[in-house]
Amino acid sequence: MSVHDDDLVPVERALASHPEFSDAPAITLKAAEFYRFALDLLCERSRTVADLTAGIRDETGEIPVAVTEDPLVRVTLDEAVSRLERGFLSEDAWTEVVTMLRLVSDALRIHGPTAAPTGAGISAGRRVRVSPGRDAWLCGTGRGSTAPLDGTFLNTFERDFLRGVPGDLLDPTEDQARLLDDGFAALSALLPELGASVAAHYIGVGVVDVRTEGETFLAGNVGRIPGVVFFSPNRMAAPWRFAETALHEGLHLKLFDIQRSASIFAAPERLGDGPKVKVPWLKWASMVAPNEWALDRALGAFHVYAHLVLFRAALRTRLTPELKERFGGPEAQDPPSLYRFGAERAHYLGEEILSRGGDELTDHGREFVTWLLETTAPVKEDTHV
Repeated sequence: MSVHDDDLVPVERALASHPEFSDAPAITLKAAEFYRFALDLLCERSRTVADLTAGIRDETGEIPVAVTEDPLVRVTLDEAVSRLERGFLSEDAWTEVVTMLRLVSDALRIHGPTAAPTGAGISAGRRVRVSPGRDAWLCGTGRGSTAPLDGTFLNTFERDFLRGVPGDLLDPTEDQARLLDDGFAALSALLPELGASVAAHYIGVGVVDVRTEGETFLAGNVGRIPGVVFFSPNRMAAPWRFAETALHEGLHLKLFDIQRSASIFAAPERLGDGPKVKVPWLKWASMVAPNEWALDRALGAFHVYAHLVLFRAALRTRLTPELKERFGGPEAQDPPSLYRFGAERAHYLGEEILSRGGDELTDHGREFVTWLLETTAPVKEDTHV
């Protein structure tokens, strides 16, 4: 059966094309516009910021996309805008903005006006092909680098990604770079529209050795390094395992950008004290893995589960002899899906979010959850795979 005329096509297309909830060009454009607006807002309040920003603008007067995508720029601007919304911006906050703009300006002078300020240095120019026509920068360790942005990135990785857990950011080998390319290619071959839509939210990719007790680290991203996903070598060894993990992590990146361009929750800062969703498939609770989730965590899991139902269905119906020859078959002892019974869990979480959300959900947020439930409902899951 052709990938382009099977029963999954309408669902995949919907998950990749809704103008507010899934269309990557529209969502990433809105996110870039938010950060441009944030800089304009800060320029109105600081002559120094205005002067530094003027040196970053391109010939049309716009802030380049490479700058608005940069994870360190985004975090700095997010924090500054958050402080402004609370009615103040301290001298320290202004210093952070000014310092970041100076570092970005220096990086653009060194690497060129269209280079990713952080990515150009920390990757040493290496790239990963995350979908046809799109690359993400491939993190290295910045070994021997004295560039301030490289040091800031590495410090942020240690503080906010590892958070005291033993681990290292690795310099990817040529074989690891090839495995990354192969895994992303497998995702694009299986789900061409959804793969491209998710890949659009990848800015950077890293390889990590994280040594956790009692569990195997697979992959992860963190809000203070937005758009960058760190993969464990053990998850890169088989293309279909990696494809699912890349989809999973990319969906987290997509949801972040969706929430950047439109409000799903009325007051995100109060969700920690708000209603919780009981997670019946987690029998035990711990500090690391609670079995009651705040609405934002439940939304992130719901968003991933719903899409992985499509991934599993595509793996059953679209795995042609050509794809098996190119990427191999799923490992029998390790089914590609990390989430059995995904359809049931997605339905449960979506309904719980709607029923418990109350005033915590905006009208837009309620529409988003309802749309995702309805869009993925036609996909049936085979729990024996």
